Amino acid sequence: MTVTTTSRGRRLAAALGTAAAVALVLTACSASDGGAESSDGFGEADIQLSWLKNQQFAGEYFADADGLFTDAGFDAVTLTAGGSGATSAEAAVTTGKSLVGISAPLITAPAIEQGAQVKIIGTLYQVNPFAVVSPADAPLEAAADLEGATIAVSDSNTLVWNAFLAANELDDSDVTTVPLSDTSMLTTGQVDGYLGYSTTGATALTNSGFDAVEFLLADEGLPMIGESMIASQDAIDNDREALVAMMTALVQGWQASLSDAERTVDLVVDDYGKDQEYDRDAVTVAVEKQNELISTAETDANGILTISDGLQQGTVDSLALADIDIEAADLFDMSILEDVYESAPDLR
Repeated sequence: MTVTTTSRGRRLAAALGTAAAVALVLTACSASDGGAESSDGFGEADIQLSWLKNQQFAGEYFADADGLFTDAGFDAVTLTAGGSGATSAEAAVTTGKSLVGISAPLITAPAIEQGAQVKIIGTLYQVNPFAVVSPADAPLEAAADLEGATIAVSDSNTLVWNAFLAANELDDSDVTTVPLSDTSMLTTGQVDGYLGYSTTGATALTNSGFDAVEFLLADEGLPMIGESMIASQDAIDNDREALVAMMTALVQGWQASLSDAERTVDLVVDDYGKDQEYDRDAVTVAVEKQNELISTAETDANGILTISDGLQQGTVDSLALADIDIEAADLFDMSILEDVYESAPDLR
């Protein structure tokens, strides 16, 4: 299966629900190097993924399959799947299990507030992938169209939904919110729309025979990055060369993925995600949609995985709407990617 709003919501709920416990672990443990160092390189390392192995980690697959990690100086890099019950990226990087983790600001920022010594060092999605999906014959095309509508939202996505409503000065008297079970609530007319994930939203429904449209929350007052790369402060300070090498390989891997959608689908369906028995057509749609979230005018100017000052502030402002107050300097550290592009300007 591809990632759905419900599965992403379960991941977010699990991470937020254990934030206090994770913070205790993070502050009690000193980070190591995320792998065994060798005398002539960086040894073995680990990347803690945020979910099951699907298209969201295609750049990592390219970096592994094409030897980009070994070219960067690693003996091997393990891609550890996330999912229900998996170690959070914040815990993995701070305890030294992983050199890099994949997470999201809505998870990382609360962990930092509770003592986690971690920073976001890059991001895959420049655009928040959350979207309101509705029927094409009764479209909801902007936040203003939501007044009087009934919208299904996964319980664990209430945080981002409430932030979106606040950004648009809407409340419970304007929009009726009901729990989301699955997308059949929309196709059977039980609701006017649902909060989904654009990679598996309107396009996927339309391809399945139900004409749907969507609008991104990012276009309606909630600019926020997604699928962010995090590292411990200890690694940033003391394992900088390894982090620069890792991020260099990831930049190269994602550039390769963006330039070859067909091979991206092959790596997801036939190799790294083979155990999940993904539907090839669904993954193809998801890859096409996610590429729109990854490659933007800003990444064309600044480089893939970078986060502009404006997008950092937009993310912080969006978090504030969810009652998560944090400064950009406490959440982001772009110096690793700055080193990547300074040492290899052709990558930009």
